Amino acid sequence: MPRMYSAVFEGVTVSATQDFFEITAPSTGVVRLHEIHITQDDNETSQQLPVRILRVPATVTGGSGGSTPTPRKLGGTTDAAAGAVVKVNNTTPATTSGTLETLRRQGDNVLNGWHWVFTPETRIDVPPSGVVVVRLVTAPSAGIPMSGELLWEEIG
Repeated sequence: MPRMYSAVFEGVTVSATQDFFEITAPSTGVVRLHEIHITQDDNETSQQLPVRILRVPATVTGGSGGSTPTPRKLGGTTDAAAGAVVKVNNTTPATTSGTLETLRRQGDNVLNGWHWVFTPETRIDVPPSGVVVVRLVTAPSAGIPMSGELLWEEIG
């Protein structure tokens, strides 16, 4: 039976381009992305910043410089621990020996944040051992305290 999980970062000062989230599916299952929400916490400067959701194919070198939060179960306490590995706020982005595939791109005013709620037809599936990142493409003009959440389902 599929299970739902979340990973969160809170109050991180963002002053450079970075991978807000990097999720690696377990080798034995598929990760299906349901929702991504990134918001600024305390900023009054209006600026447009683009964010991309990228598939990282082929040989992947994971990003660094951030942290690895513990995924939280959204279901019952008897659910299994998440098999996916999530990294947040990597200032050195993930790279690949292939070509990054842009799956979604959205440029919004940082005052409004970014919010993707995928319909069943548009949910992004990450294959076993596959990697997807949510990347801030352009650095903000000054450091901005930000928070975010990633919600996903594990199948298999």
